[in-house]
Amino acid sequence: MPFTLWRTFMNRRTLILSAIPFGLAGVAFAQKAAKQDRLSGVVKTVDAAKMTIEMRGRKAANVVRLIMYDANTQFTLQGKPCKADEVKPDLNIVALGKFEGVNLKAAKIALTIR
Repeated sequence: MPFTLWRTFMNRRTLILSAIPFGLAGVAFAQKAAKQDRLSGVVKTVDAAKMTIEMRGRKAANVVRLIMYDANTQFTLQGKPCKADEVKPDLNIVALGKFEGVNLKAAKIALTIR
């Protein structure tokens, strides 16, 4: 009888120990998948009709990048919610979203006054 209990205990222990690495790998994969791409700089121009914002880098002013947004994009100005029509040239911008080529499709855009 004691041998049977020991074998059952070891089988459960082996099962649990073999499942732990897969669980940890799943958590790591989920954290990596949740990370968003980021662009930051200064607003150069805004095209409300095309729903795009041109920005230039802070350190490399000659580098211009395009940020695309839609009706679901969340905007903040100085930490408070705002609308897309409040985006003006020369505001600092941080955009989070997903790159589509070299352009960013933004989910969140944070603006601050320079």
